[in-house]
Amino acid sequence: MKSPILFSLAALASLSWSASAETVVKVLHIQKNPKTLEIWQAAADEYQKAHPGVKIQFNYLENEAFKAKLPTLLQSSDKPSCFHSWGGGVMYEQIQAGVCQDITSAVGDFKDTFYPAGSQNFMFEGKLYGLPNDVGPIIFWYNKDLCAKAGIDPTKIKEWDDFIDAVKKCKAAGVTPIMVGGADGWPLHFYPVLLMMRIMGKEGMAAAYKGENGGFAGPDVVKAWTMYKDLCDLEPFQKGFEAAKYPDAAGGFHDGKAAFHLMGNWDLDEGRMDSATKKGLSDDQLGWIFFPEVKGGKGHANDIFASVDGWLVSKDAPKETVDFMKVWLGKDVQTKLAKEGLFIPMVKGTADAIQQPLIRSIAQEVDKSGWIQIAMDQLLGPDTGRLFNDQAVAIASKATTPEKATKAIQDSFKKTRM
Repeated sequence: MKSPILFSLAALASLSWSASAETVVKVLHIQKNPKTLEIWQAAADEYQKAHPGVKIQFNYLENEAFKAKLPTLLQSSDKPSCFHSWGGGVMYEQIQAGVCQDITSAVGDFKDTFYPAGSQNFMFEGKLYGLPNDVGPIIFWYNKDLCAKAGIDPTKIKEWDDFIDAVKKCKAAGVTPIMVGGADGWPLHFYPVLLMMRIMGKEGMAAAYKGENGGFAGPDVVKAWTMYKDLCDLEPFQKGFEAAKYPDAAGGFHDGKAAFHLMGNWDLDEGRMDSATKKGLSDDQLGWIFFPEVKGGKGHANDIFASVDGWLVSKDAPKETVDFMKVWLGKDVQTKLAKEGLFIPMVKGTADAIQQPLIRSIAQEVDKSGWIQIAMDQLLGPDTGRLFNDQAVAIASKATTPEKATKAIQDSFKKTRM
């Protein structure tokens, strides 16, 4: 007969083992929207119910704090199982540092439920290290009334020369062509990036990243920056654009002060909130077009420049991490997020659930895109990305030349990669 004391010790040991055996999937994110978090938590609750012994833990860090603290967290014993990522050069550095996990086999066919252009942003050397969450395409929003006043039909703007002609017509009609938050830098950097994409195409941009053909100072890159300079020389932006921040530009556009605003899909809500009326332009007063193609260029109008949010899996994350991602990032949960207008999800078949007509029309075009280019501060890393933005501002203020700007960018990028 077993001693009661031995039995009790055995029971305690068993309880201790069970408690320590609980698997915790830690998700490090930058999302603070209550409705988003509510939908996420509901997915976690369902998963936990079906998987006793597994706990899903969402941990929040503010955007800048996240960037600052993540490198240390990934080297600590309290590292996240999966964490927010914008892909690009920062992701490549994390993978090469050995802090990310190859999830190609674990994900399997689930990868095919996403738009290919989205999942490609979380691949490195043919292996998958993460999954996409949502996309924020950069497009030209336009004010129908002001375009009509200038005699412009934006739907007929197909090539860059058409857009330059539209700018000239706006100027002649006394209409400010474009609103921009020049003081922030990043809204201006959209122009040279998109011109590079339209001229060089996907393969050309990839070659520049590898340092081929002169890298980011090659002839096609200089051509793109020269075309951007030609636009700036027309003085298309609002008076005082150098001192304007993004909210000023977004609100100003929605106050009817310019014909065009090159910005992401989020601008619809942000611009309305930043407008004087807090309502902004109505759906009937707004339209959107893709950034035009460049004649003879290798890029296409629906090659999208966008911020792509997603998730990377850390090296020692439990296998339940990817298992939960298949639920959390699955069509059912993502459709709920789409229906609430919280994201343009990267999951196929969710666009139709978006209630806002303009955003739904943008989302539906994502399905047709074969390539999504991410922002330069992610692709090139924060230092060179910041310099890229600064050079875009310098061109707009006539403080530098395309040749000097591109050389500075290439020199910086080469230095950071050494």
